[in-house]
Amino acid sequence: MIKFFRKTRQNMIKENRASKYLLYAIGEIVLVVIGILIALSINNWNEIRKATNEETKILIALQSDFKVSKTRIEETMFIQQKVLGYAKTLINIHERQDDKEFEYFDTHLDSLDNLISYGISWYRTEPVTGAYNALISAGKVDLIKNEKLRHLLAQFAADLESGFEDQESTMDLLASLNNTLSEVTLKIASNRFRVRYQLEQRKIDTLKISKTLFKNDSFFGNLYNKFILENNRLKRQQSMLNQTNSILLIIDKELHE
Repeated sequence: MIKFFRKTRQNMIKENRASKYLLYAIGEIVLVVIGILIALSINNWNEIRKATNEETKILIALQSDFKVSKTRIEETMFIQQKVLGYAKTLINIHERQDDKEFEYFDTHLDSLDNLISYGISWYRTEPVTGAYNALISAGKVDLIKNEKLRHLLAQFAADLESGFEDQESTMDLLASLNNTLSEVTLKIASNRFRVRYQLEQRKIDTLKISKTLFKNDSFFGNLYNKFILENNRLKRQQSMLNQTNSILLIIDKELHE
């Protein structure tokens, strides 16, 4: 082909056909340019195809992580709501200071044990972020073409990093609550242990135990504060759940387009 073009040019030059040669030269340049453009188009198409395939893999990995995260958040929120419910029951009994309720625990010590055990518990969710962290480390966030999805992912990561700043305060409150309860919980645990293993029962004044607990303003001051922190954490995790649902919805749409 190259020999053919070269021979054609030489014949035109020999025949002094300048105008035709000029047209031919322009045509040859156009063909070369078209060839280059086609090559670039094919190369660009291949790059786009590779990027699209890699984006699909990224979206599938993110989808897998966020499905697990959604389950974890929902489970943690369910337990948190129980914790808040038990804590609220303890607080209400403390505020009422009703002797009949104290007498109830005189014969239902296990109920008091459950209220305490759940009422002062602490939970936080642990979302799975491996796929997103890997994406950030590799500097490939821009492979995700959906701008809204990129924004939601960044917001979720930021909220996760800064959303549990109450942990240290909560741990301090838990330590104070447990220290205040040490005598009460020890007696309850000792009684439960002896009943379970059919050991000789030691008489304990359960009515005194309940009165001691519910008249302890220091304990309930800490419990009030913990209740507020727990409720705020529940709201933050609800926000994280909403973000997770939005992320999964967009990913599902992107994968099925």
